Amino acid sequence: MIALAVGASALGAGVATAETATSGAYTFTRTVDNASPKVGDTITYTTVSKKSGIDGYISRFTETHAACLTFVPGSAKVTKFHVGGTMTETTETPELTATTLEVTSAGWINNGSKPVTMKTSYTVTASCAPGTVYGSGLAVGATVMGNGFQSSANFANLGPSITVRAADVVDPVDPVDPTGPGTGGGTGSLGSLSGGLGSLGGLFGSS
Repeated sequence: MIALAVGASALGAGVATAETATSGAYTFTRTVDNASPKVGDTITYTTVSKKSGIDGYISRFTETHAACLTFVPGSAKVTKFHVGGTMTETTETPELTATTLEVTSAGWINNGSKPVTMKTSYTVTASCAPGTVYGSGLAVGATVMGNGFQSSANFANLGPSITVRAADVVDPVDPVDPTGPGTGGGTGSLGSLSGGLGSLGGLFGSS
């Protein structure tokens, strides 16, 4: 059984939150860039893995999310150490279900100076109920020193969570002037009808 410790810290109410979990020498930190999105917004989760001591290798990230979030195609990106000596970001093709996203690798090297970072984006759909808190989770597969010893850790309730807000309401008649037409006020109004004839004094003044 893998020892597990989980902690949380807020990075700004309503803006972003972060959650941290540890398993052995690995530390995993997950953030969401908007913890209180509106219906229609796009949010981005970021997962960072670091390992102390000898090198490790990440072979799998699996994140869980609310079913009312829709994955943004092309947004699954992993930044990792490249053989040439630089950190490189690549776009991954994840395995998707209604509530999970998984990316896999033969082994991304992972240590204190070579973190592995995954970013994924989702659209908050109208199926998300305003005022509801939706959690998220993470499962990880890793090896030690590439010797084939496979370890795994599952942080089903790691988070971070989001609280959905209702979408902004737009005036269906006139989104620029919410009071709508026909108020009759201000310079240039047609004024009132008198004896069946329109008084145009508001436009031209009186003579």
